[in-house]
Amino acid sequence: MTQTSYPSTFVYAILFIQIFSSVQAWPLAPEPSRTANFTQCRADILNPTLAYEPYWVDIYGQRTFNQLEAVGADMGTCVAYCGSSPSAFEWSNFSPQFTGWLLPSLALLAQLPYEANGLWHNLMCLFLTVGSPPLAMYSLALTLLNSRYAKQLLDSLPTPKNIDEQLQFDELKTAVFQALRISQQEPFAIAIRSADSRVGLDLAIVRAWWRSVRESLVKSARWFTASLATQAAWAIIAFAFTWVDAFGPSKVGTNITAFGLTISLCWSWVTVIVLGWYFAGVSFSKSSITDAIEQADKMHPDAFPRLVTYKRSLHDQDRSHFALTRRIAGDVEHPGPIYNYARVLVWSHMVYYLVETIRQDTSLFRTVRDQDEEQQQGQQQQEHRHEEQQQQQEQQQQQEQQQQQEQHQQQEQQQQQEQQRRQEEEEEQQQEQRQQEQPGVQQMRWQHEQQGAHELQFLRPPATPERFHSVTSSVSYSTQPLTRSQNADVERGKDTPIVARYLWEDKGVVVQWKRDAHGRMTWAIVCATLLSLMTVGSAFGLDFVTPSIGLGCWSGGMLIYWMVSYIILVVLILAALISDLWSVRETRMLHYKMQESTVRGMSYRLMGTIAVALRLLGKLLAFLNSAWIVIHCFFGFTPFYDTCYCLTNRGTTFWLWLDGAQLRDLGNTERFWGGFASATGVTCLFFIIFMRRWTAKRL
Repeated sequence: MTQTSYPSTFVYAILFIQIFSSVQAWPLAPEPSRTANFTQCRADILNPTLAYEPYWVDIYGQRTFNQLEAVGADMGTCVAYCGSSPSAFEWSNFSPQFTGWLLPSLALLAQLPYEANGLWHNLMCLFLTVGSPPLAMYSLALTLLNSRYAKQLLDSLPTPKNIDEQLQFDELKTAVFQALRISQQEPFAIAIRSADSRVGLDLAIVRAWWRSVRESLVKSARWFTASLATQAAWAIIAFAFTWVDAFGPSKVGTNITAFGLTISLCWSWVTVIVLGWYFAGVSFSKSSITDAIEQADKMHPDAFPRLVTYKRSLHDQDRSHFALTRRIAGDVEHPGPIYNYARVLVWSHMVYYLVETIRQDTSLFRTVRDQDEEQQQGQQQQEHRHEEQQQQQEQQQQQEQQQQQEQHQQQEQQQQQEQQRRQEEEEEQQQEQRQQEQPGVQQMRWQHEQQGAHELQFLRPPATPERFHSVTSSVSYSTQPLTRSQNADVERGKDTPIVARYLWEDKGVVVQWKRDAHGRMTWAIVCATLLSLMTVGSAFGLDFVTPSIGLGCWSGGMLIYWMVSYIILVVLILAALISDLWSVRETRMLHYKMQESTVRGMSYRLMGTIAVALRLLGKLLAFLNSAWIVIHCFFGFTPFYDTCYCLTNRGTTFWLWLDGAQLRDLGNTERFWGGFASATGVTCLFFIIFMRRWTAKRL
């Protein structure tokens, strides 16, 4: 799809540069009577025509009185014979230098992601980038490292065991990552359910909401377009041609060639920054996150957790949130990738809390679901155990009954045998008694029997049968049903989005996300320092070693730009950190509902004032430094630096008029030029290739 047109910021910037170049260059051309002709001055110094005795120096910088050995003169001689005015302005020299050395880099600035609120903020993005290349690289490196941090957090989430849920959860993590990756360029908040109404993650609804956001953001993503490729190729070709032209036989060591090569080295960071923002995956629309969130909310208003657009609450209108008529929060509330340096801690905190909320809600959802499944399984197992228990009891009772019957039969058999044995013993005894009785007794027994009387015999009672006790053991299972830990009925009124810059955290808890953020900030500073050192620092070094060797107008102007760019980086980082500390104290006050006299003391107000003052100072320096580097380039293209003061490095060295061979040999100028140019080219190429491969592999 086609992208929207580039912001009008660059159009105004180009018009400003064109007007400045056409207006600024002409006043630099002095009147004919006041301009210096250094070719004629050199001939007059070698053949003195004035009463002033020239101060000649040889190739070794020593004074000489031999005209044939003279290769330069001091500042006094130069001023006496040439005057203090610069040489005449020539458009034929200015035009090719400006179009070949500076204009390609300025045109490439149109590809920077501005995406701020209004013309002034877009211009401020341009001033911050040009005025402090380390700040631009710092924000870019933070964006890449933050994206990697978000991916690591999402990858740490537990993966469902179910294959279908695993696929859905992977899709959810991909959508969340894409949204968080682009959300760095806009302030946002998160919406979660209240602690007493959270029932877990509804995977289907949440996945649909984040997928909708992802689809909207893909439409606004920045792509590698033909215009970007053309402008990047133009800048690279211009740098290559400048390099080839600088090392020509008659160009090495000359001030004008050195300045052209210096401009190419100084602005080479533009290609790295522009391509890096494309690799980072930012959006070309300033409200892409807001539009995506609003569209997804219309389709899925009940999705939690989700992102919400950051809006200032009524409490934010409190005058305590202002200092020096500016908001203390500052750049953290401004959209635009360049302001990512101020949002790193706030963004890290929100992302960490969002991912942890997803982790907890996912665990809660799975816990409730697992409780239901475990409850069903427990009931099934309980019923199964109860059936088995009944079967065991029935079998045991049957076995006991059989044993009792067998024992009873054995007992009856024993009794019968015992009775039979006793009867036999009694019969034997009776027989013995009969044999022993007297005949009278026998006769009486016989008579008694004949009369029908029966003898009464008392047999001992039968043995009492033994009692057998059957003990039946039974096991009872009492399984209490597992209940849900959270109420499934959620009142919609309790789902209040959290719009504070910080969520309260106990100071006693080790905050891992903050340590990780500080580590990423350190690495981003290293990257910013390295890129600035190998581009602007190389430009300064090349100017410094070019004859006349030393700190002069060319090298001094580059040194000012280089050092001020670092100062801007430090000042704005300090302003962001102090503003962040102020926000933490403000959140602490809101959490404990403290009185203003308790927290908002002198230190509280002083902290906000310092944060605003540092931020205003950093932006003022960025504006001045960006204007200075452009003016410095125009001074080099015009004869403004062609004065005795600049040619002699403020009078500390000598004005030299050497040929090509002498310049190449003097101080190993050619080797220094080659070293600085090679270092810059290799460093820029390394950053481009590394960012491309790193984002493709890790993001």
